Amino acid sequence: MPADDPRRPGRRLLLAGTGTVLLGVLTGCGVRLEDDAPRLPLVPTRRPLPAQDLMAALVRDTAVLAADASALGDDLGTDLATAHRRQVTVLRTTLLRAGVPADALDPTPSPSSTADPRGLRSDVAARESAAAAAASSFAAAPTELLPTLAALHAQRVAAAALLGEPARPTGDPPAGTGPTDALSALRRACYLLEVAAARSAGARRERAVVTLGVLRALRDDAARPGQPPPALGYPLPFAVRTGADVDRLVARATTDLRSSLGAALPALLATDAPTGLAGAARWLGGVEVEVHRWGGSLVPFPGLT
Repeated sequence: MPADDPRRPGRRLLLAGTGTVLLGVLTGCGVRLEDDAPRLPLVPTRRPLPAQDLMAALVRDTAVLAADASALGDDLGTDLATAHRRQVTVLRTTLLRAGVPADALDPTPSPSSTADPRGLRSDVAARESAAAAAASSFAAAPTELLPTLAALHAQRVAAAALLGEPARPTGDPPAGTGPTDALSALRRACYLLEVAAARSAGARRERAVVTLGVLRALRDDAARPGQPPPALGYPLPFAVRTGADVDRLVARATTDLRSSLGAALPALLATDAPTGLAGAARWLGGVEVEVHRWGGSLVPFPGLT
């Protein structure tokens, strides 16, 4: 058999070793494996993430929203811009690490950023609302990203409402027996708001009644047949005697509820991701609005931070 015959065992080992070295050089030198690159022998191609285009568009749109919210020139705009910038950082970093090309994540300049702030406010509100309503379309994203995407869309629900254009993500509530942990947290929050309303007066009582109505609606949305009955009462975290105590109680109730709903996200998303995303965005977003109205800070991923 000739010395250079590729059928010789030594020759086959040499070829395999050369391929391994080539692959190491390509990957070690930072050669990007584009989605549409031609398939070359011994060079792997990157498979696009599920819902990659949707998530890339979300990064671009959020970057534009951050710029436009900053241009609103008020405290709410500043808070929204800060939240959106953090969202961009988290999502962009995650997608870059997954191999998504950077140029797919870069936004195009937004002409609305120089518009009249009054018209800009309605434009931003409309985009926040439209994005929030499309939460269920991200159900095909990687499972490990679903809680982050649910929380981001909850922030969009809150942003739209605070800007004057409420959003309701499409989709029915999660089916089956329902998220028991989420329902329990909502029941406890409603009880604490009942106490707050009963032990306050005037404008403070009116605000507490409004928040109680919001939480009761969320509680009813989460209720399912076959779930355990509510408790007769829940312990108060501290004595409630003054108006300042009422403010503390409501702030505590809403922020605790936000955290509890965030912890329940895996259960919300486990069986039916589209309806789980819609439900999570509705519930967490509604709570985020009340947290803000009682003096709490807006966060980029409600329930996860």
